[in-house]
Amino acid sequence: MKCIRCILVVMLFSTMLTGCWGAREIEHMIYVNTMGIDYEDDQVVIYVQMVNFSGIAKRESGQAQEQKTFIGKAKGDSFDTAIFNLYASSPQRVVWSSVKTIVFSDKALKNNIIQQVMDVWDRYYEFRYTVWAMATHEPMEEVLSTPSIFDLSVLYSQLNSPLRAYEQSSIIAPLYLYKFIWKWKEKGQTVLLPSLNIVHGWTDNNKPSPNLSMEGACFLDNQKFRGCLQTPDLLGLRWLEKKTKRTPLVIRDNKTAKAILVMNKIKSSIHPKLSHGQPVFDIKVSMQASITQLSTSFHKRKLEQQAIKEIKNQIMTTYRKGIEMNADVFGLSGIFYRSMPKQWNKLLTTKGKFPLDPESIEKIDVKVNLVSGGISKMR
Repeated sequence: MKCIRCILVVMLFSTMLTGCWGAREIEHMIYVNTMGIDYEDDQVVIYVQMVNFSGIAKRESGQAQEQKTFIGKAKGDSFDTAIFNLYASSPQRVVWSSVKTIVFSDKALKNNIIQQVMDVWDRYYEFRYTVWAMATHEPMEEVLSTPSIFDLSVLYSQLNSPLRAYEQSSIIAPLYLYKFIWKWKEKGQTVLLPSLNIVHGWTDNNKPSPNLSMEGACFLDNQKFRGCLQTPDLLGLRWLEKKTKRTPLVIRDNKTAKAILVMNKIKSSIHPKLSHGQPVFDIKVSMQASITQLSTSFHKRKLEQQAIKEIKNQIMTTYRKGIEMNADVFGLSGIFYRSMPKQWNKLLTTKGKFPLDPESIEKIDVKVNLVSGGISKMR
């Protein structure tokens, strides 16, 4: 009798145990790595780049397996409709929890498709906010199909892992989607969306091997697209970016490079104030520098002064380029709002814009300390 009771108890508890009958094998699902969003002929077009996990693994011989990139495409009247049209042609279940990057075309930004994307992103549980947000003016399918060099997985390309290259040469800072969202919705904030270009400077066994590079940025404020600028016009951004780690500065004379400095330990601050009823800003920047190339003789102090002059010029050039396309590239409106919210609301124009002009930056104070890199060779 006691034995029968034990058997019944075991059977009872076994019915309460969970099982894995509903689990799906990893090879029976499609994991989206990158999503591209475009706009063509009044329709939203989505592209999905799928992960091939076998390309990450190593064979016993130590050789990487062949890299394969699969691109899916679907169209729809809206972003969500395009996703469901993608499901209709997918051979297996599509999984969104592995998305690492979302790329918007300039046409999608101009037509405000981002409103639809954010609405769906906030509602579906598989989407994550810790993904990289980028823009591009290149054909979306070419961007997602660009192979990674050295047989590396696309997981380690600038498309999916932009921080590694940025830490070595800080020009355009990568942006996470959650930071994009709060700047996109916050009063006075400007979204700086890094822009991808396809570059053709690499070869593989003397064959052209295109690669991706951050070559500019697009700007949005008040939930509106303002335009894009290329890197030469954005060199002033790095001096006011908190995440800048290491960046080069070229000192030129009549378009000839006389010295190249590497700048680090960059600290900056922007102080807003009112002058004759108008908003003005004082900018302070300090940094250390080391010499990597010096083609002529410079006194240490003179080289520091040349660097200061060039940095001031880059800051003002970037600011004025933004003003020309009605974009607050340094986020001055948001800084003023956090410091003087009442005055900020009074200064808004009838169109809801914060008044900025080329004279709004009143003072730029730059300090450069040359600490290493052949100082003993200088006078």
